[in-house]
Amino acid sequence: MKSILVVEDDFFLAGHIAWLLEEDGFNVVGPVGSLDEARQLARDEELDGALLDVNLHGGRVDEAAEILALRGVPFVFVTAYSRDNLPEKFRDRELVNKPFTDQALMRAVQALGPTSAR
Repeated sequence: MKSILVVEDDFFLAGHIAWLLEEDGFNVVGPVGSLDEARQLARDEELDGALLDVNLHGGRVDEAAEILALRGVPFVFVTAYSRDNLPEKFRDRELVNKPFTDQALMRAVQALGPTSAR
């Protein structure tokens, strides 16, 4: 089973993303909505990918993205921000703009590598 970290500070959206992933057979790590938790899980968990909101309660997810990149864990940004507001070194990463459709999110998950966790 593929493990996907979900970093999202909107409680309802985080739950919906987790549900979508679980329905497709993924193991969801999180969801987490704080920068400290995001950094810790990015560093400590065995992950196959991650979905990252750029802004968590006014703080940026840049450090968690850097940790994931150093570990070779692919990730996608899921945010209302434009590409210009992504961390500069990660502006070429996959971006899913909020609001998004379930299909758009799952296409982005597929871009992480696995087409399904099953």
